[in-house]
Amino acid sequence: MRNEKLTGIFTALVTPFDKDGRIIYDSLQKHVDYLVKQGVDGFYVNGSTAESFLMTPQERKSVLEAVVEANGGRARLICHCGAIGTALSLDLVEHASKLSIDALSSVPPFYYGFSQDELVSYYNDLASASDKPFIVYNMPKFSGVTITPSLMARLRENPRIQGLKFTHNDFFALQQIKASDPDLIIYNGYDEMAICGFSLKCDGAIGSTYNVIAPLIMKVRDLCLANDFKAAYEVQAVVNDYIISMSSKTGKLFAALKYIISIREGIDYGICRKPFATLDDEDRKLCRQVADSFRF
Repeated sequence: MRNEKLTGIFTALVTPFDKDGRIIYDSLQKHVDYLVKQGVDGFYVNGSTAESFLMTPQERKSVLEAVVEANGGRARLICHCGAIGTALSLDLVEHASKLSIDALSSVPPFYYGFSQDELVSYYNDLASASDKPFIVYNMPKFSGVTITPSLMARLRENPRIQGLKFTHNDFFALQQIKASDPDLIIYNGYDEMAICGFSLKCDGAIGSTYNVIAPLIMKVRDLCLANDFKAAYEVQAVVNDYIISMSSKTGKLFAALKYIISIREGIDYGICRKPFATLDDEDRKLCRQVADSFRF
């Protein structure tokens, strides 16, 4: 049976760091409240957008606690607990499971080129360590691991594995997974391809640019649900213009998102952790122009 509670538009939160690399928890909590009021369905906490692999396990735990507190049960929360090894991930799973969250998630263990059997063992260990639903994260561009339809079928033998975050451009594979397993919750992962995911019946979307353009993605979703793909395409084109301006033109997407959050919400949302670069004057000028041009 489909877990309807897990459907919807989830913002993959960016983490604000000050110039000394410390997390600015107050700004993070204000941002969560702002997005809840914008109508997002939930948050994906401590994902790659959050720079989670540049954070200590304790910092990841503290970020989740701050988000849970700010959210106050209003939106749904998915906590990413992925790390390079099972024990590291299980530590985060154990902590997150005790908090008011709705699901857990993880990228595949990376770097060492683990076998399919090892990947299945990893996900079964994590999913079985909690009574929370579990969402697999397919992002081969960075993890080096592709969650194929056959691998997903094996993972689904564990009833706690109920979702898939699909950050990949192989939409044939997405269609095959969805067609063979209609109860599996699938989230579109690439923001610039949201219309493609929704056209193939994705149950939701998780994205980094939703930190600043969530209302547009919700429009794309709603128009696709209404089978008005012409209008959805036009909104997706606007979304992609913003993504190009924030990402391709600066080459510093996460830093650009944080600066635009600071402008729009009137808070200090900080910078990225090294080795990520900071924005220069030209970057900041471009971000101000982007923020001024938002059309929701």
